Amino acid sequence: MFALNFKFSVIALELLFLIAGIFFFLIDKFIRNKNYAFYLTFFIIILCFGFLLFTPFGDFARAYQRDFYSATIQLFLLIGALLVVLISYAFLQEFKALNYGEFYALFLFSLIGSFIMVASQDLLTLYLGMELMSIPVYFLIASSFVYNRNSIEGSLKYFIAGAIASALIILGLALVYYSVGLLSLKEIFVQLAQGLKKRELLLALLLILAGFSIKLSLVPFHMWAPDAYQASPLPVTAFLAGIVKFALISAFIKIMMIGFSPLRIELGTFLLPISLLTILIGSLLAIKQDNIVRMLAYSSIAHVGYASLGILSGDYLGYGFIIFYMLVYLFTTIGVFGLLIYLSRLKREYLEIPSMAGVSKSLPLVSFLVLILFFSLAGVPPTAGFMAKFYIFITLLKGNLIWVAILSLLFSVIGAYPYLRVIKVIYMDSPPYEVERGEYAVSLFAPIILSVLVVILWGIYPKPAVDFIQRTLYLYMSMLLFHF
Repeated sequence: MFALNFKFSVIALELLFLIAGIFFFLIDKFIRNKNYAFYLTFFIIILCFGFLLFTPFGDFARAYQRDFYSATIQLFLLIGALLVVLISYAFLQEFKALNYGEFYALFLFSLIGSFIMVASQDLLTLYLGMELMSIPVYFLIASSFVYNRNSIEGSLKYFIAGAIASALIILGLALVYYSVGLLSLKEIFVQLAQGLKKRELLLALLLILAGFSIKLSLVPFHMWAPDAYQASPLPVTAFLAGIVKFALISAFIKIMMIGFSPLRIELGTFLLPISLLTILIGSLLAIKQDNIVRMLAYSSIAHVGYASLGILSGDYLGYGFIIFYMLVYLFTTIGVFGLLIYLSRLKREYLEIPSMAGVSKSLPLVSFLVLILFFSLAGVPPTAGFMAKFYIFITLLKGNLIWVAILSLLFSVIGAYPYLRVIKVIYMDSPPYEVERGEYAVSLFAPIILSVLVVILWGIYPKPAVDFIQRTLYLYMSMLLFHF
């Protein structure tokens, strides 16, 4: 028998989010000015930066552990959450029927789940964190029913896909428990390192991979994504495409680094065709879309495919490049959806690509920002998106997967077309009508400008960010092996 250590200071951030979310649900009905929820959420997230920096490392009940890896990923999630909250404020001023405290409460609850997921030490805690992250998002997608009747359909599709993913992951967990007797990632590694239960644990890993593939919208589990993205309020789409996917990728990397590392070669055999098909199908389907949100949904499928290629390397260098790739995508996505919120407030038709014809003549600054962010998504130098893909290709070349790198490079040319099409429509097509300029709200353009600066800076000089991530992984694994 061993004693459980209930160190509540380790989960201070999650407790703060939980108290704030409950407070919103209890008090929101009695407050007329709903902007209080934004200011309180903004203040709490800023406060959490301090908690994250000064909260000591440690574990809670041997299931949750704050360490170099989890603290770094949570820092990135907090930055993304702050940016999403800012663009949400500008969005909710226009769509007042959604401007309630419950909107921010669900957002915070989902953030708690993402924090738990990336800091979990066993598969059951990771699964519970994933569910806590996903369930509030189902409600957030459906929250726009007042303005978009298809939101219920999009939410239901995501819910059904999430339920199937949960069932597959639970089957994987059951097989792990049957084989090992515990769900601890360290114990799984010990069993595999000794050559025990390899076939059973490989099957369990494939079931877990299938569940994560649904959540990440990898092919062939990708068809829920376009409907869910288009049905969501734009800030929720940014949260789903950026923060949720970043947390899921980070959690799966942790599973592979600690628990299933001896099976990385076998996993690569199964993941390789899935990744390539995801890139190809996501890129091809994005070409046909006229709605820009659906186009971004299909392109996000392709981006997750690129990120998953880094897992094929099976080493910490590749894992670090995956985190950098998804971090760049996080900033770029939030910036893009911030611009879409601005354009949709001017004219709802701007969410259709043909209707954006000639926007550069009326909105030169906004068009230039779209140009930079879309160049990053397309992987055009000198943007961070180019460097992120470059690092993934380097990982493939170091792993002697030259033919995979060549195919991925060819697919990236196809994937660039939807972004270049939007830029062509904005800059080269004739405008059907004159557009009035809207106000450049600080809460909306501050995160957009920050995203653009990050995209430019990391495109020119990505070394500090990449080195920070790689050193985090090195320190994390060094401390982990020391405790083994």
